[in-house]
Amino acid sequence: MSEIAPDHVRLFVACEVPDDVKASIGEVIETLRSRSGADVRWIRAEGVHVTLKFLGEVPVKKLPAIKLGIQEAVVGHSPFELEFSNIGTFGGREGLRLMWVGIAGDVLRLEALVRAVNAALAVVGFEPERRPFRPHLTLGRVRDEVPTRRRAEIEVAVGKMDVPGVSWRTAHVSLMRSRLTMQGAAYEVLATFPLRVAVPAPG
Repeated sequence: MSEIAPDHVRLFVACEVPDDVKASIGEVIETLRSRSGADVRWIRAEGVHVTLKFLGEVPVKKLPAIKLGIQEAVVGHSPFELEFSNIGTFGGREGLRLMWVGIAGDVLRLEALVRAVNAALAVVGFEPERRPFRPHLTLGRVRDEVPTRRRAEIEVAVGKMDVPGVSWRTAHVSLMRSRLTMQGAAYEVLATFPLRVAVPAPG
């Protein structure tokens, strides 16, 4: 667990999800846990979120500029609906490393929001993400020491898992702080930015 300098914070931008969605994620994780045992480090359902942009370790003095950038990014974006789509993996059957729940619904509006956040924070000095945005909620990560054959078995088990029919409304963007602890990552909301289309002033 690496140490962060006292004048730095580990940050990311995300859309939080409501408690009922977190509860559903918890049920999915418990089902998958029964199939994979201790070979996977499962996330804590109470911390689940849709990551829009990971900023990494950032000087505290940069926080005001970051907040202003996010505020500018959300202008013109109104709330939208999202829902679960499928359970998927990254890494392929033999190289399985990450399990997630895919997101459907107003994905085009979510993607537009991600582009706006990237553009606004590029002005502050953060490199835009080059990889395609794949909206998902992370479930767990396969431990490094798990052998290839076992990874394939877990991937098969994940593929047989049904996704609960859950939907929710996304109405704000959050600037989140991440602290790495022995129990996993702990998250703190530093600021929230409501999604709303600006109404032109009467002229």
